[in-house]
Amino acid sequence: MPPKPVVLVTERIADAGLQLLDQSCEVCAPWRQNRPPTEEELGAADAVIVRLFKITDAVLSAAPKLRVIGRHGAGLDNVELKAATERRIPVVFTPSAQTMANAVAEHTVQMMLALARHAVAADRLVRDGNFAQRSSLQGVELHGRTLGVIGLGAIGGRVAEICQNGFGMQVLAYDPYVDEQPSQPAFTLVKSLHELLEQSDVVTLHLPSTPETFHMINVETLGYMKHSALLINTARGAVLDTLALAEALNRGHLGGAALDVFEEEPPPLDHPLMSVPRTLFSPHIGSTTGAAMEKMAELVARQVIQVLNGERPAFVANPAIFADVRAV
Repeated sequence: MPPKPVVLVTERIADAGLQLLDQSCEVCAPWRQNRPPTEEELGAADAVIVRLFKITDAVLSAAPKLRVIGRHGAGLDNVELKAATERRIPVVFTPSAQTMANAVAEHTVQMMLALARHAVAADRLVRDGNFAQRSSLQGVELHGRTLGVIGLGAIGGRVAEICQNGFGMQVLAYDPYVDEQPSQPAFTLVKSLHELLEQSDVVTLHLPSTPETFHMINVETLGYMKHSALLINTARGAVLDTLALAEALNRGHLGGAALDVFEEEPPPLDHPLMSVPRTLFSPHIGSTTGAAMEKMAELVARQVIQVLNGERPAFVANPAIFADVRAV
């Protein structure tokens, strides 16, 4: 009887995914010892499942047996896709529409509300015994305001729906890859980023990280925004030039910014943005709900097993090479 394929799981995933893997694979989980994988573990792996662990060319060179990479999440920022493709290794992932759209959308909305109503500062006033200073925290009502959604995937669409139906916001949307107004929209599609930024009271980003979207929000585009506008990023850190954002906030150009994602994670504590007022941060937890984590773990585990069994899964980032993949 041939040995079971070894699946290296670099970071904690939900038990639902681990249980699927245990049925037909040998699971190597160095996170249980609170450490990264060793070279020996990489060298023995037939498959690897990662969350934020970086799959670089060097990592791939250390893993000669590797036959599939599973990305627990929708983005592929931490996987060198070209290097994997050159080695004929399929990369499977878990699209947000299938796993985490609602979780990230809700986190986006709660960051929007917390920023608009100074939630963190209000909590601090009470804890510090400064209750009488409450008049210093004048908030912004979202009802009747204009929301600008950049990126019309599952997450952006869900944010638009929540904000229009729940808060009575007017929703504008821009996506460079969408040129037709949907038949039953929760938003109005605009033709240019400039138009959306000029008209929006709140701007929320829901774009993938690609060469085309790198620093889409920069010195120039921030300049189009209203001085009172709020900016939310729960998408990918690279779509936003954080140095430009820090400068704009320091100049009083924006009303505030809330970020769940950063160009470098964790962000350096000496980054200029860390000391700027009117900011709110969370540590890339937009998709971190029990339901979303279970869905992602199950989907990535199932797809890794499919590749190891010679089957083609639904969500492959480099599908052109799949014909060359063979079963165990």
